[in-house]
Amino acid sequence: MVSGALARLSGDIVYLSQELSFEHPVFPGETVEATVHVTDDLGGDRVAVETTATVPERDERVLSGEATVLSVPHEDGD
Repeated sequence: MVSGALARLSGDIVYLSQELSFEHPVFPGETVEATVHVTDDLGGDRVAVETTATVPERDERVLSGEATVLSVPHEDGD
């Protein structure tokens, strides 16, 4: 789920580290929305991101955490 949100960032994403806290259970049939917010440019194509997942029906955060990812620019196919 968080990987899917990270896929919206530019380039190819490679996880370097991740720390997550699972705060509440998610039950079958519930919709979960994940968001990623870039919090810092660490240089060398590395960025720090804050991740969250919520269950909108309950207006409840079910996951939060931070990750450091490498955003490698796509190579031109020519």
